[in-house]
Amino acid sequence: MTMTPAEAARAAGVPLSTLRYYERRGFLAPERDPNSGYRRFSPDDVRRARFVQRAQRLGFGMADVAAFLALSQEGAVASSQLRTVIDAKLADLDARIADLARMRTALAALADGAADGDCVCPVEAALTGTVPEAGHAPQPSP
Repeated sequence: MTMTPAEAARAAGVPLSTLRYYERRGFLAPERDPNSGYRRFSPDDVRRARFVQRAQRLGFGMADVAAFLALSQEGAVASSQLRTVIDAKLADLDARIADLARMRTALAALADGAADGDCVCPVEAALTGTVPEAGHAPQPSP
């Protein structure tokens, strides 16, 4: 069963403009209706659009997405290339997790009233790598 662009965008949960962008990037390859010439999207196109959107939300760049999608074409990506992408993304995720943990600590301290008006904003401190102790100026993290 094929879908119009609007139907496919709705099914994928993305705006129509996003579907068009994914198509321009080569992530989707809709068929042309032989009678009308209009583009028709398959359920596989919808699945790929969902994947691309989810990967982007998780912080993967378009080059990463392209590498992952190429994996569906057997032998298209060398395992060393995949390993490089995965290792870089793991390092990025570890850094984000550390940032989020600092942010959580700062927000929890703020919610508990531990932060006072004399210190740097705890959210700013968390994002810059410093977490203030109650009533103390923040110290840079190692």
